Amino acid sequence: MKNIQNGIILLAAGSSQRIGRPKQLLSYRGSTLVRRSVQIAEATNPAALVVVLGAAADLVKDEIRGQKINLVYNPDFKNGIASSIRCGVDYLLKHYAAIENIIIMVCDQPYVSKKHINRLMEEQRKTDAKIVASSYADQLGVPALFNKTLFNELTLLTGDIGAKKLIQKHRAEAIAIPLSYGEIDVDTEEAYTRLIASTIEKKQLKQRKNDS
Repeated sequence: MKNIQNGIILLAAGSSQRIGRPKQLLSYRGSTLVRRSVQIAEATNPAALVVVLGAAADLVKDEIRGQKINLVYNPDFKNGIASSIRCGVDYLLKHYAAIENIIIMVCDQPYVSKKHINRLMEEQRKTDAKIVASSYADQLGVPALFNKTLFNELTLLTGDIGAKKLIQKHRAEAIAIPLSYGEIDVDTEEAYTRLIASTIEKKQLKQRKNDS
């Protein structure tokens, strides 16, 4: 089987304006959103993992200190998510020229798993697809894998649209991998409260099943 080198870009530069505090550092399942995302990405054994920092960069850096990652600071993070994507892609192209695919992740999708990221990689390996994206809520989005034939287009993204624009442009060539609850992110305090309540409820349900 061909050994394909995959790079992962984890976007963790957002200013979290809607929630009013760094959502990267929100507690979740005994960890934080950003640390958990890093651990998931690392567990897939990518050829390179880049974490793009911006708002609260020092705090986020301290939270993931010691991990085997490449930390990149995006001075233009206030200009939108596209600037962080460009920052991560530019770093990978400069330092890891053999990378054949790039997977873009965000740190506030709590239901992303190692298994799901591996499925994106495996599907691309089997099909040689240009894009393998996550499917949820009748849309395609991140985490998403982009083949090297689209790296240049990733560097041309602008504003706060992000990778979805590129997925939509090449929708006919994209493969969809279902991601349960992929539409759930943590953009507001209300969303975080619902997430924690749901997590507690699922834990209690699991415990009751074990006790019965």
